[in-house]
Amino acid sequence: MFTHMKYVMAVLLSFGMVSSSFAIGGSFISNEVPSARSAGQGYVGIAGQNDDPTTVYSNPAAMTALKGTQVTIGGTLENIHGGYQDNSGNMNKERVTDVGVPNASLTQSFMDGQLAVGLSVQSPYGLETHWDANSPVGSVATNTVLHMVDVTPAIAYQVLPKVSIGAGADYMNLFDAQLDSQLGNTITDIRGQGANWGYHAGLVVKPEEQHAIGITYHSKVDLRVNGHLSVTTGLPAPFPSMVTTSAYTDVVLPENVQFGYAFKPNDKWMLEADTAWYHWSSTQDLDIRFPVSGANSTEPLNLRDVWSFATGANYKLTDRWQLRGGFWYEPSAVPDANFSPAFMDQDRYGLSTGVGYAITNNLTIDAAYTAVFMHNRTINNAIAPGGTYSDFANLLALNFTYKFGGTH
Repeated sequence: MFTHMKYVMAVLLSFGMVSSSFAIGGSFISNEVPSARSAGQGYVGIAGQNDDPTTVYSNPAAMTALKGTQVTIGGTLENIHGGYQDNSGNMNKERVTDVGVPNASLTQSFMDGQLAVGLSVQSPYGLETHWDANSPVGSVATNTVLHMVDVTPAIAYQVLPKVSIGAGADYMNLFDAQLDSQLGNTITDIRGQGANWGYHAGLVVKPEEQHAIGITYHSKVDLRVNGHLSVTTGLPAPFPSMVTTSAYTDVVLPENVQFGYAFKPNDKWMLEADTAWYHWSSTQDLDIRFPVSGANSTEPLNLRDVWSFATGANYKLTDRWQLRGGFWYEPSAVPDANFSPAFMDQDRYGLSTGVGYAITNNLTIDAAYTAVFMHNRTINNAIAPGGTYSDFANLLALNFTYKFGGTH
């Protein structure tokens, strides 16, 4: 059993650290796609009743319900379509982007399930947008990228027969930050990286076998992003064709509290509703600082706190097949006055469907599809070109889960 655990842990770490994980960027830069099983149910899972190792991240307290050694590896393919229509009716399309968001999780139980440990690799935040340099948007943003990975070790303990608690560390690594723009022949490129630690903790209470309540808290993570700024001037000699200087900024990933309630009316159905509060207002601006005094660049954000909602269902059709569906809604965090096409923050809601199939008693495959609808935003501010911004995304998720022992 311990040999299995050490081998899988090495695979998970290498899988997460080399993957280029990023996201669609709705509700500022949040992007929680923990697993295909969760995705098929509208991304619920805080109550911890999904029988899914990714609970290491979503609510570590629920690890005590997972027996033996369990591992899941998968990812989400995000197909993103964005556009901008100016006030005269002219349309500019954002480059259609296909990006991959990996996930991997491992759990190990001890003491007949009273104690459990786990490791998860997720990408709860990320962003990628691409606009043509010749479009009206290009002067604000051409290529914007935030590639992040969260490596999460966690532990859980069943303090009472109906109560479990858990906690985990979060190593948040922003390994590729990019913000580019172009005005005429002048091209501005900003690059950087940063990493820091945070933590999360959870609680699961099952007052009766049919009911479960879960709470998870994720701490704020402050990332100091160090990098450089390069400006290609397009000027002839003797003027410099490129100027480069070091630069740094701070990215704040907000603290958040998530609540979940699951109801199992019988052996076939599992219903869950989740809600979450994100403290986005802890970030008020994007302040890029340079070694030269007085050369700092500040872009106001004035983010607002938001509540998101999700609901989903899982139906056990047979011993092999499970069917799923869900709906979720997440409002934008950026007010109209500070909207930027670099981040494309819009109210969004998703419709999900999914399926699970037990290939053997130990090996399961889960697949899900989510259509993400983003509300158009008509903007007239000092940052973005005036007009209407639109976005849509297809999300395809796939996970393989293997249980080395303690099958249910």
